[in-house]
Amino acid sequence: MQTELLIDGMDGEACADTISRLLAEIDGVSDVRVSLRDRLARARIDETRTSPHLLMRTLALAGYPASAQAAEAPAATAGGCCGGCCGG
Repeated sequence: MQTELLIDGMDGEACADTISRLLAEIDGVSDVRVSLRDRLARARIDETRTSPHLLMRTLALAGYPASAQAAEAPAATAGGCCGGCCGG
């Protein structure tokens, strides 16, 4: 499962590196990517071994409060939400 976390308190590359290391050390976490610019951390998790809640708790204990971020939906076709019913 792909997980995205919005992170507060990240104000430099050292913070981003720390967050990346903290997440990568959690059992069941792989493919960690941290964006300082977007204040986001993305990681693939094995839900049988960890959870987004545990990731958020780990970061909060280290001084980086985090909240779950909804994964972005694929881009819609031209107009509106789906380009269909509302024609928008």
